[in-house]
Amino acid sequence: MNQSKDSTKTINNQFDDLTNGMAQSVTRRAALKKFGVGLAGMALVCLGLATGAQAQTSEVCDPAGDAVYNNGNGGPTIPDWLDLAKGTIIDADDSILFTMRVNAPIPLIPSWNNAEDGGQFWWSWRIVNDAADITFVSNGCLQAKGQTVPACYCLDLIWNVQAANFRARLLDDTLCTETFVPFAFSADRSEVIMLVPKVLFTNAALVQNPNSFQYLMETFVWKGGPNGNTSLKIVDNAPTQTGGGFILGAWSSTGNTSLDCP
Repeated sequence: MNQSKDSTKTINNQFDDLTNGMAQSVTRRAALKKFGVGLAGMALVCLGLATGAQAQTSEVCDPAGDAVYNNGNGGPTIPDWLDLAKGTIIDADDSILFTMRVNAPIPLIPSWNNAEDGGQFWWSWRIVNDAADITFVSNGCLQAKGQTVPACYCLDLIWNVQAANFRARLLDDTLCTETFVPFAFSADRSEVIMLVPKVLFTNAALVQNPNSFQYLMETFVWKGGPNGNTSLKIVDNAPTQTGGGFILGAWSSTGNTSLDCP
């Protein structure tokens, strides 16, 4: 009986750690309402994570110091808090927990002289069915119209320099629709945690089954200016993209996967 009480207390503490870490732009209550789930449902998710019962994990690792500006063709040194280290995806029953680690704590107020007023920093996941079936879209969601990008779900934590806030969203870049998602930082702010209910993956053309997909992690800098988001630049990705084509990590709720990790 005492063991049961101790377990419940531990789960409650872990739930509070997660929700208390959410940035000001997404309160605990508002984040829960965004997904239409109650406190009991979230507690069950945390129970699954705490016990590790049948939780499947996918991970991708990335070398330190490989983040570059302008595709390595010269430019400023990238802050270590935009340099990817590791990404982990964990099955949480009806939801998926995404954790991205970078090589330095993300500042409370991120600042870099290459992102002026109106600029943004993104810590992102790109999610598709299969790299072999990637299609492309030119619709202005991520880049200006006329510029082509892969069709995918975009899971992004975004710091807006001008608004001085963080927000996290799941974007369908073929329909330009987005849904806010709850997020948190680890205690040392070197990890970004986002929780996404599987029911949000509604576009089968992008993800047929949220229990199985491929993914890429990326960090971006969006330098403010008259050209708007045409200045969005990738500064790091994991898996590292070399030799053409797409190299993606694989997620499955039925098994564990690992890529480029020791």
